[in-house]
Amino acid sequence: MNHNIQEMNQRFKEKKREEVLQYVPEKYHQQVVQALDFEEEEEYDKVEAICQEILKEEDGRGVEQVKIILARIYPRLLRMDVNNSNQKYQKDLKSYYVFLDSIQMNTLMQEYLVETLVRLCELMENSWYRPLFKEFVEHIEQKGYLTEEMYQKTLESAYASMESYSYYGDSKVSMLVKNALKASYDRAYTMQDEKMESTQNTMTIDALTNDWFLCQYYREHEEEFHYLAKEYPHSYKLLEELIEDIKKDKEKKADKILDALMKYVAEGTTKEKLQEVMKKSYEDLLAQADKPFKVYGGKGTYHRNTDKIGRNDLCPCGSGKKYKQCCGKRA
Repeated sequence: MNHNIQEMNQRFKEKKREEVLQYVPEKYHQQVVQALDFEEEEEYDKVEAICQEILKEEDGRGVEQVKIILARIYPRLLRMDVNNSNQKYQKDLKSYYVFLDSIQMNTLMQEYLVETLVRLCELMENSWYRPLFKEFVEHIEQKGYLTEEMYQKTLESAYASMESYSYYGDSKVSMLVKNALKASYDRAYTMQDEKMESTQNTMTIDALTNDWFLCQYYREHEEEFHYLAKEYPHSYKLLEELIEDIKKDKEKKADKILDALMKYVAEGTTKEKLQEVMKKSYEDLLAQADKPFKVYGGKGTYHRNTDKIGRNDLCPCGSGKKYKQCCGKRA
């Protein structure tokens, strides 16, 4: 059985390669096959070197399949650079920028660029990398590579993800607002990707509950939202429509949210009882001390609430020693 599966996989691989080679000048077949071999072995730097050599010889003309291979491996190459801390990230990123400027940004190429955004967004747990990712996102926006609406949404998601790493530790942003931002992020960017109805329902309930809490919270804390809009504009945008509705008619908006929540409550529960429970939950939330808050890194990825400590970083206890020589030993 395993032997048959291996044969089928081999035939499928050979067929895919034949399809690629149909669109590549014959003189480059050997190089392209070699590049595909390196791709399977995850030696992406070697794939890039071969593809760039071909593009240089052909001045980028008539080798669209080679460009597709490059677009496919760049997100993996850059991610590998960061994960391995191999000092090649800046060089490879510069090559990537040159590549992006040299191609037609059709739908397929935009999809690969979005994949790069998502893969690199997931690395923001490393605090040292966040400024580099910020530069990358700003460059993509300034160049206007992503023209389709759904890809623009991914760009907004990347900005909101970056901001979450700042505001989760910002004492000027309350826990209630942080929770509301997280729920709004889920609703805007991850809910539609969830295949399980139960998970979607949980996200919907969470979002509606936090919306209702904000209806009660906003009037007495407008300055906090002015601060949020100034310091974290992409995150504030997730709440902007709700806040406008609250400004127009807070009671009407809160009542409408309760109506939406009634769909998810136990049979026999009245709207009055639901409102009573919501008020109690809101009061309990206000009374709680600020708790650790998990931030998000795009595509529903969540991370710890403190920066990851490297073995060679200074120990956070203030001893002046490296972490591995101090508290890291006990850890």
